[in-house]
Order: sequence, then C-alpha cells, then structure tokens
Amino acid sequence: MFSKKHIVRWLLLAFAIETICVTWGLKIASYSSVVSIIYFIGGISIPMLVILIPPAEKSRIQPAVANKFSKYFKWLAFVAMMVMAYITSRYWFDLIPIDIDYADMLPVIKVMNERLIDGQWKHVYDTIPEIWNGTKPVYLPAMWIPFSPAVLFNFDLRWITVACLLFAFSIFLFKLNFNKKNIEPFVALIIAVILFWWLFAEDDMHGVLTMSEEGVVIIYYAFLALAIFSGNIFLIAIATSLCMLSRYALIGWVPAFIFYLLLNKKKKETLIFIGTGFLCFLFLFIIPFGWNAFTELLALPAKYIDFAGRVWNDSREVFWLSLGFAKFFGPGKTALLHDLLIILTFTVPLLFVGVCYYRNKKKKLHNIPIATLKISLVIFFNFIDVPYLYLFYTSSFVSLMIVGGLVNAERGTQNA
Repeated sequence: MFSKKHIVRWLLLAFAIETICVTWGLKIASYSSVVSIIYFIGGISIPMLVILIPPAEKSRIQPAVANKFSKYFKWLAFVAMMVMAYITSRYWFDLIPIDIDYADMLPVIKVMNERLIDGQWKHVYDTIPEIWNGTKPVYLPAMWIPFSPAVLFNFDLRWITVACLLFAFSIFLFKLNFNKKNIEPFVALIIAVILFWWLFAEDDMHGVLTMSEEGVVIIYYAFLALAIFSGNIFLIAIATSLCMLSRYALIGWVPAFIFYLLLNKKKKETLIFIGTGFLCFLFLFIIPFGWNAFTELLALPAKYIDFAGRVWNDSREVFWLSLGFAKFFGPGKTALLHDLLIILTFTVPLLFVGVCYYRNKKKKLHNIPIATLKISLVIFFNFIDVPYLYLFYTSSFVSLMIVGGLVNAERGTQNA
C-alpha cells in the first residue's frame, strides 16, 4: 500500500509528463502521435491519483525560521516571474501585432467591446463587416467582456491575458509551502516553471499571448478548481457559470457534479448550484444580449464537423503539430470523432462519479469533484474536433491548481 507521500510523488510525475508533452515535447514533430498518447496517459493518471490523496491534517504551525524562508522564497520567485513576463510579453507584442492576418479572435473581441462600451448591447453579436467582409461574433460573454478595460483605456488587449496568466501562476506559487526538508513543493515549482517559460518565451509555437483570448478562460478554470477545494457551493456555481460562459469544455462536468451531489444526498447544494447557475446565465447573457444571440451560439457545435474539414484542407499542421486524437481519425472521419467527443464528454465523467461512489463504500476516496473536473477536460480536449494548441493549456492550469492544493497534503503543514 502506497503512503500519501508516495502518491503525491506519483502525482508530480504525472503532472511532469503532461507538462512536458504540452510544451517541449511538441518540438519533436516527427513523434507527435506518440507525444499525444503519452499526454493522454499523463492527464488521465492525475485524477486517478487525486482520489487517493486525503485532505491535509490539521495544520501544525511551522517554526518561524521555516515560515520566514518560505515567505521570502515565494516573494523572490514572484518578482522574478513578473519581470520575466513583462520582458517577454513586450518582445512578442512588438513582434506580432493584433491583426486579422495573424488571427481574428482579438480583433473580433475588440469590436464586440467597442459596441458594448458605446451602449449597443443588442447589436454586440451582429455581423462585423470590416473583418473578412462580414464575420459573425461567436464568443460567449464571459470570454470577451473581460477585455473591455483594454478597449476603454486604450491599451493592448493582450495585457489582459498576461495578467490572467500571472494571477494563476501566483495562486499556485503562494499555495506552496517551501522548507528545506520537503522536496515536493520545489519539484512542483520546477514543473510549473517549465510551463511558465513555454507560455512566455515560446509563444510562436502556440500563440497564447499574442493571438488568443485563452488567458481569460484559464483564470476561470483555475478559479473553479480553487472553489471546488474550498467546498463553497456558491463559489463553485459562480465559477462554473463563468467557465460555461467562456468555453464549452466544462459541459460534461456539470451533470456529473450534479450527479455527485445527488448521490451524496446534498439536495440543498444541488438547488443552490442550479439556481445560481441559472441566474448567472440570465444576467450575464440573456438579459443584456438577448435570446437570439444565445440560440445562434448554441447552434455552433453542429457546425464543427464542416469547420474541421476545412481546417484539414487548409491547415493540416494544426493536427500534426498539436495534441489530441484528431490526427488519428484524419479528414474522412471527422463526424465519427465529433460523435465520440459528445458521447465520451458526457458519459465518462458520469461513469467516473458512479464508480467512485460505489468504491467509496469499500475504500475511502477523496477529492472526487476536482478529479472529475480534470478527467472531463482530458476527455474533451483530447477528442476535440480541431485541436488548436492554445486550447490545451486550460487543462494544464487545472492540473497546476490541483498540484498546488495537494502537494503539501501529506505533511499537514500550514502555508506561510
């Protein structure tokens, strides 16, 4: 029987495998198929290990010297991270402007926010004639509204992404407890540094900083992971709503979490979760932007098969230089892949919750909601129709929050 300490170390290994595959592993283009399989194995191993790690014991106050060391080490790492992020971001922003010839996501989001600030709320989702001779906005409200300060105060939209990434990394850093007798937090930090360096120094591979809006999505999912660890159902509901109103990746976890609450006879929490989610949906989407905007966006997934076919014809490197299983299906089986995506996205998390509930009667399992979240994202992104690389980092940051929350659990120590 493995001790908690050994399970945490296996968790760090799985986290390292996932992180290496989604970063420098992609440099080995000729082995992208192998890297995709290893990435899936690393990702799916994380929830399997998470359910075996009990919550931390009651905090034991560390000696003042140890607390002082951890505190100063964190702040030193934080300052280094901020300086590095600023220098690299400025370099990339000067090199790659916001332009539809590179990517049209941010230009579209900019126009949507301009309409919002001008008070044209009911026209936010109207066709934008100046982009590609007429393009329809397809972004959910929680995705594009956070960029409004950049439009309002006239600074580069991508600084919002930088701020979101830095905030997520900072949460992870300050959750760790460093001391000279415990190597696990240092190992976790090294793995996080690999991800940090890749995102800020290798942007030409993925475009997270310069061309995407993914930083906003990442911070929502990091917030959800923290909310799940807190156990506060209101925070979980709000975070879930923000995630759902930014990207559909969470869609398989929602019914699985409700199933988990019902199995554990938490009817009050179930009602709070559903009710809060409905209110967020009503006040963040339907009331300000109308029902038609929602129905138009709801119809988008049905068009993904045709879109995947066009990407196969025009940009095959999207599949071969990224992760996911789409490369194994090829252009002739995009419909099959899409059907598998839908079926597995909903069934695997539900099945996972059911099996955990059954096993719980024989052997105590832990952290089931956060483990289910991770397994939902692993399934969704690995079976996604068009595997743009920047999409996969949301799952990486959920892993980051999981490791930050559990790496000290076996020590029962208090964060400095």
